[in-house]
Amino acid sequence: MIHTIIESNMLLYAMTAVGMLGILCQFIISSRYAKLTREASDAQMGKKEFMKQLRFKFRTDRKRSNDNMNISVFVRRQIYDYRFWHMTLHQWKRLAAGFFIISMAAAAAGFFYCFRGELSNTYMQNILWTAAGVTAGTVLAALWTDMPYKAAYLQTRLEDYLCHSGEALNFQEAELEEPAAAPVKAKLKVPAVIGLHKKNRAVQETKAQREKRELKTNLAKIKDGMRESAADAERERNREILRQMDSQEQERIIRDVLAEFLA
Repeated sequence: MIHTIIESNMLLYAMTAVGMLGILCQFIISSRYAKLTREASDAQMGKKEFMKQLRFKFRTDRKRSNDNMNISVFVRRQIYDYRFWHMTLHQWKRLAAGFFIISMAAAAAGFFYCFRGELSNTYMQNILWTAAGVTAGTVLAALWTDMPYKAAYLQTRLEDYLCHSGEALNFQEAELEEPAAAPVKAKLKVPAVIGLHKKNRAVQETKAQREKRELKTNLAKIKDGMRESAADAERERNREILRQMDSQEQERIIRDVLAEFLA
């Protein structure tokens, strides 16, 4: 059976197919690195699933560590844990290497069988040329994709986003927008000199404090207006009651009120 496989060149086809699968894996990994780099460089990161997960995990870990975290380690861990088609980037690299090793193992087995079976040198030369072609194609694909550089650039781009250009600035702006709990007054100590006294200077109130003070003032005005409206309504009701009484009853009530007021 092995003799038939070698003579029909099926071994050469199998070696070439397996080697091409390894090269295809390299291009798949390279395209994934390029995609992640584009997502990290894109300004509209709200639509990118990887960047949304990265920002969420970064904020969570930063709160847990009280702003003391190693961003480089965090980025490397996220790249290592990233999966597509249920495999990590490292597993894809191992798969590409595995295809190449299988192709070379098949070539070695075929060459050894040809040598032991005393087949013609033509078959051994074909196996060697096929193995050399698969090796050359694998090396050229590795040089063309240049995955070590792409991996390093992706890590640098994510660290720059988290440290300087992106999420770090958003985190600092969120902290600055938090309103102060209460206005603080700072006392400035002035040297004791004749004619000078210690002065207290209030710290300039923030926008949130000013809005809160204005809201309290408006509520107090509304409350006073409601009280005046209620008093006017009460007076109008009393006038209506007096109009409905006869003149004698009105005089009696007026005398009682004056007497009580002057007592």
